[in-house]
Amino acid sequence: MKKNPFVLCVTNTVAANFTANVLLAIGATPAMMEEPSEAADLAALADAVLINVGTVTPEQAEVMRAAIASCQAHAKPWVLDPVGAHLLAYRQKLTEEFISQKPSLIRGNLDEIHFFQGTVPDLTGSVPLLATGEVDEIWGTVPSPKEPLKVSGGVQMLQTVTATGCAQGAVCAACLGDGLSPVEAALKASRLMKRAGEMAYAKARLPGSFQVALVDALYELTHD
Repeated sequence: MKKNPFVLCVTNTVAANFTANVLLAIGATPAMMEEPSEAADLAALADAVLINVGTVTPEQAEVMRAAIASCQAHAKPWVLDPVGAHLLAYRQKLTEEFISQKPSLIRGNLDEIHFFQGTVPDLTGSVPLLATGEVDEIWGTVPSPKEPLKVSGGVQMLQTVTATGCAQGAVCAACLGDGLSPVEAALKASRLMKRAGEMAYAKARLPGSFQVALVDALYELTHD
């Protein structure tokens, strides 16, 4: 990272600790919060914001709304991660509301992104998308691409450790806060996580040690 971007994460409780450690490893500064009265002020101070609906409650949804409104008011980039929103009605409705607020980038797994490509009119081509899986897909904005940019690589172990995807959403936000365009941020986050996974798996073949090795690999890749 060129300028140690400050990233506000309104994220799920399962992912918060790991996400903070990943951001620190790549040279960003994380902030986690759940207090509505602080959301607007912190979003205004942040270089970028992550909104992750993984364990969202009505109270946290108000925090998210306040943070998004502040991003819009202060022209701050923000990333939406629709965790599980293709499976649950409350999250789906909330995600569709947030999509209408035009996030800078939407990052989700392939199932999540493909679902909203099918349910939200003109999503593809209007909002940059990063769909992660065995082969990641990156969709840009107008003119709408006929095919996504694809990124292969990585290891299956990335799917067996909690919060790697959620943390990648924060990496996207950090890249935006560091001055990259949404597509550039998606591409860097995609390549970074896949390469770090490969490096970690070369040293650690079990989930617990792999998670630690992944954070170490992210540090090595961004501090050469």
